[in-house]
Amino acid sequence: MKYLLDTCVISDFVKGHPNVLKRLKYEQPNAIGVSSITVMEINYGMKLNLARVKKIQHIVDSLLAMVHILPYE
Repeated sequence: MKYLLDTCVISDFVKGHPNVLKRLKYEQPNAIGVSSITVMEINYGMKLNLARVKKIQHIVDSLLAMVHILPYE
């Protein structure tokens, strides 16, 4: 794994930030990781705004399905 994404990077990805999209498309999925803490933060944030979840859930799920999710321990 080469990169560990934090919540801010995931948020920028969902928002379509061009530099983030370009960089993530350039990297192989096996080079990208997300901590289980970040996944929890994303899920918590989406529960605070259920209307937004309908718009972004598929984007978040697609990204998380392609990268390594690192366990807490």
